Amino acid sequence: MGVRVHLSDWDAVREQLRRFGEPGDVTADGERIRVEFGSAHVEISRTGRVSTSMPLHDFERDGPVDLVVDHEAGSLTVEGDDVSYTFRRPGG
Repeated sequence: MGVRVHLSDWDAVREQLRRFGEPGDVTADGERIRVEFGSAHVEISRTGRVSTSMPLHDFERDGPVDLVVDHEAGSLTVEGDDVSYTFRRPGG
């Protein structure tokens, strides 16, 4: 079961993404957090921009969303009014 956080709770977003990114390289400042896993990455800004990239696809979204982080499954789901996208951490 995942942990749901809203972008407005920036401290929770940072905490969950740091934990999600432990096997990768996590960088964060006051405005954004980026998690890199080799050739894949997730980047989320405090203003609501979400972008991901993997070798065969990219995803971008601007606007209010919730993040559902499932640490056991190695997945991060972006949920908004008209979108549901799941990024799977390389290696699980």
